[in-house]
Amino acid sequence: MVNLILVSHSEKLVDGLKELLAEMASDVEIHNAAGLEGGKIGTDVSRIEEAFSSITDDAIILTDIGSATMNAEMALELYTGDRTIQFVDVPLVEGAFLAAVQSGQGQSVEKIVKALEGEFS
Repeated sequence: MVNLILVSHSEKLVDGLKELLAEMASDVEIHNAAGLEGGKIGTDVSRIEEAFSSITDDAIILTDIGSATMNAEMALELYTGDRTIQFVDVPLVEGAFLAAVQSGQGQSVEKIVKALEGEFS
């Protein structure tokens, strides 16, 4: 099943989103790569890289704003693992919802990306 990596400036935001998504797609692995040490607001490439190292299947990255996207793209450039990880620039909450449902239905990264782009582009 395709994993989701959620990158936000707020760890609390992603924790709440994970809770919501668990109601819709409880089997989908969702990785929190949000916030800074000590619960501070911000993003950090190393948290995203940690999420990369914990995925169990191919993954999709979704971000909230600005530096979250920049750090996700930087982490992808540095990634040397064997999983497919795809960044999709869509709204975080709505995109995560659609991606989680699609993943829970067994869709591939490519099909989920196409669904996200079709819905939000």
